[in-house]
Amino acid sequence: MPVIQGSVSIAGNAVNDNVLSGSQFEFLPYNARLAFGLVASATGLIVDVYSGQDALCEAYAPSTANRFPINPDDFNLQDIAAGGERIKVRARNTTGGALTLFFSVNIMPLG
Repeated sequence: MPVIQGSVSIAGNAVNDNVLSGSQFEFLPYNARLAFGLVASATGLIVDVYSGQDALCEAYAPSTANRFPINPDDFNLQDIAAGGERIKVRARNTTGGALTLFFSVNIMPLG
């Protein structure tokens, strides 16, 4: 099962259009079940998550546990996606200071 995991600092009042950009799995190579784990360093980070054409959430306020996501506690978003679809996690910082988004995407191949 492939996993995309990382953290990204978002400057005050800035947007990262896709924290998964550049990943080998940004465009899925096969049909898969996706599980997204998202945690912020503090209040003020807003996340939008898309799986292909499915909008899983908009203006989602992730947990503020200030650590990498723990499975299953922080994996609140799941979807089935077809091969070739793009997975996207957009992060917006609504504060004046930098905040960190910790993210993990579990990719479970189907079939």
